Amino acid sequence: MKLKLDPKRYVDKQEVFTGEMVYQIITRLEEIGLEGDILKETAGKIAFDIACMVDDTAGLEFDGIEANPYLTFFDEKANDEIIHLGGNSYCHEMVYGILNAILSGKDEPA
Repeated sequence: MKLKLDPKRYVDKQEVFTGEMVYQIITRLEEIGLEGDILKETAGKIAFDIACMVDDTAGLEFDGIEANPYLTFFDEKANDEIIHLGGNSYCHEMVYGILNAILSGKDEPA
């Protein structure tokens, strides 16, 4: 696999990834009965913490072994390339905007 620097496509894919992560967290918390402000607060905290781990801003280490993730995305246009940003992802910066958008959409009639 070859790394392909493509910031525009990367950011689009990162937003989809982060949105799906936030959506899945909200869905699971709703399944156990959380709603309202407690749902929003809990989902936000969980999603932010996970995003920080993905973004390598959390300082992952266990028994002296560091883990430094580097988020990339498969390029569906080229089977041998993965798209990267050229640095760390920043999913954590998207979490609360996406969370608010998802939850505000739930209040609207279908």
